[in-house]
Amino acid sequence: MRYCKRCVQPDTRPGIIFDADGVCPACRFSDLNKKVDWAARKEELKEVVEYCRKHNYSGYDCVVTVSGGKDSVRQSLYIRDELGLKPLLVSCSYPPEQITERGAHNISNLISLGFDCVIVSPNPQVWKILMREGFLRFGNWCKSTEMALYATGPRVAIAYHIPLIVYGENPALALGEMCKGYTLDGDGNTMKYSSFTLDGGKPDKLLTEDITSQDTIWYNYPEDEEIEWAKLRMIYLGYYLQDFSRFKNAEIAVAHGLVMRDDKPEDSGEVYGFECLDDDFVIVNQMLKFLKFGFGKTTEQVIEAMRWGKLNRAQAVELVSKYDGRCAERYIEAFSGYIGITVETFWEVAETFRNKDIWQKNDLGVWELKAKIE
Repeated sequence: MRYCKRCVQPDTRPGIIFDADGVCPACRFSDLNKKVDWAARKEELKEVVEYCRKHNYSGYDCVVTVSGGKDSVRQSLYIRDELGLKPLLVSCSYPPEQITERGAHNISNLISLGFDCVIVSPNPQVWKILMREGFLRFGNWCKSTEMALYATGPRVAIAYHIPLIVYGENPALALGEMCKGYTLDGDGNTMKYSSFTLDGGKPDKLLTEDITSQDTIWYNYPEDEEIEWAKLRMIYLGYYLQDFSRFKNAEIAVAHGLVMRDDKPEDSGEVYGFECLDDDFVIVNQMLKFLKFGFGKTTEQVIEAMRWGKLNRAQAVELVSKYDGRCAERYIEAFSGYIGITVETFWEVAETFRNKDIWQKNDLGVWELKAKIE
């Protein structure tokens, strides 16, 4: 396990490869952003706008997939107020047991800013079973829910004959995830084949004897033939905007009513308060990612903060050392109860996914990463 010489990103992130100088792709892409002709990018975006208007058969120019968080607020406002398009917001909602009051407030707040919104709520019983299977089989309860979150937008767009879906950041450019299915431009049509998220967009590996294909309609990404028939385009808005970042997006969203987290970073690994808003179980998943890959939410936040000049390396190292992978016991207890296991079973399963190549026990018998971040 090595850390990028420029930021603090480790080379254990799936799909990432450091260059000969020990620098991660995201840092190199950040360098290139300083040389981008952003006026030309705006012209590219104008072509997308014209495509929407030309193929608008329903009255809606595009779909914006939203949770009510910082990115969806920024995207929705920009699409409507800057580009002059008529968006339909589409939200795949967490079940009532899972969504936080903060999350319910934020999606309501976004809608109240003057948007039409379709909220899809997949069967909460099936949702919970698939979450459980994802945790037990893969140490990743989000495996199924991400499929539903990503499939909902295209399904609604095709049903309503809407020609465009707008997403936020491109994971390859923002995080350096050079995985199959990710591009290095604004085109999001191939994300269905991303190696570590959708992987074809079918939940087959999570199904049980009690769950049929009819139970998982909202988890199945549309077939390529359906997308082609609908002439459906998908873009990453962040590719076209010079100031698109989690920090700028949060600033705009808070100014428009977003409610942030109020717990401590030692409880969640979230150091800025503007992420993990609509669900607390994602904190558990970030901790599991920490066991697997040696990094979590703190790392993801500080590497972007460094690129935007908000932190130096010493400050980033201190934050990662203090807070990465942190998850309060109350979140683990709540998650375990939600999927119907004991906390003891949770830890038994979680430890089977700890990556022994990067972890070791110290003299006190406490797990620590072999590679020290400096």
